[in-house]
Amino acid sequence: MKVLITGANGFIGKNLIFHLQEMDNIEIIKFDKDDNFDILKDNIKDIDFIFHFAGINRPKNKKEFYEGNFDFTKELIDLINKNNRKIPFVFSSSIQAELNNDYGKSKLMAEEYIRENVKNSYIFRFHNVFGKWCKPNYNSVIATFCYNISHNLDITINDENVELELIYIDDICYTLKDLLIGKKDNMEYKNGIYYINPRYKVTLGYIVELLKEFKNDMNSIFVPNTGDEFTKKLFATYVSYMPLEEDVFSQKKHVDQRGNFIELVRTMKNGQFSISMSKPGVVRGNHYHHTKMERFIVVKGKAKITLKSIIDNTVKEFYVSDQEIQIITIPVGYTHNIENIGDDEMILILWANELYDENNPDTYYKEIK
Repeated sequence: MKVLITGANGFIGKNLIFHLQEMDNIEIIKFDKDDNFDILKDNIKDIDFIFHFAGINRPKNKKEFYEGNFDFTKELIDLINKNNRKIPFVFSSSIQAELNNDYGKSKLMAEEYIRENVKNSYIFRFHNVFGKWCKPNYNSVIATFCYNISHNLDITINDENVELELIYIDDICYTLKDLLIGKKDNMEYKNGIYYINPRYKVTLGYIVELLKEFKNDMNSIFVPNTGDEFTKKLFATYVSYMPLEEDVFSQKKHVDQRGNFIELVRTMKNGQFSISMSKPGVVRGNHYHHTKMERFIVVKGKAKITLKSIIDNTVKEFYVSDQEIQIITIPVGYTHNIENIGDDEMILILWANELYDENNPDTYYKEIK
């Protein structure tokens, strides 16, 4: 299948190209503003699908709105019809088409021409789009805020209570990839217009609050709470704008005669992860907790994990190794230890359901005998 993408170097076009390259049997024909229209004339008879993203949204004068958004669209459609091609045609319009401004009016004119002259068309009105590779300090507040905050530059907020309705770039790409193979399950259709789901309604103040949290957490072992979809996608977007040299920071290593212990990740709501490296014959632990729960995962070497009830002294032993990765949950009220019974270093990953607090560690020494 030969797929034409106009606006190939733009935000949406660039992202969709990489998504389509992950599919089999797709040949992509790219067209951007500096290309000669003859590229389209030479290929129009072989094109099987069109994604028309080319357009103007920040011109020097309003005349360019109509030239870039309507005139070029008309020229492309007339070329299709002149060659008697019935090519599925996806057009990226905007919710601005509902407003009385030159950008919106030029998009609406293009929509109407498409309806009248293309039988197999899909007109999408995109809401505010965010995600990787969007140009900052241009026409996306998310891109601008992500870039400026990550580069220690000032941002300007006129009204933090302004609410935006946002869509994520990969949600657009997944929907358009599905459309390419005939799936329309995730497309919202209303009054002749298609919309992308999900959409996120959030205030500018909330966005800035999250971005500043991301900034503060990047040089610590804390990770943001990405359990909800919007935060996950905004965090991925933020990191894409960070200087690469800031992606790395060092964490303290605790070293003694037994080996090494390092806290790896702390979360705001889901406890923390650590790693322990023990020499052969070393026993760690011999304590119990009242509320703190842990999970042990041996990822290298051999170990014996022993649990002993502080109520009735019942003992249970588990033998684990890297031959089969097993997750052992350590219940409260059980003294526990772990012994390296192999000939090499043993590496243990630990999860605890709460953050370590040296003033209230909930850890009580009791040797297992």
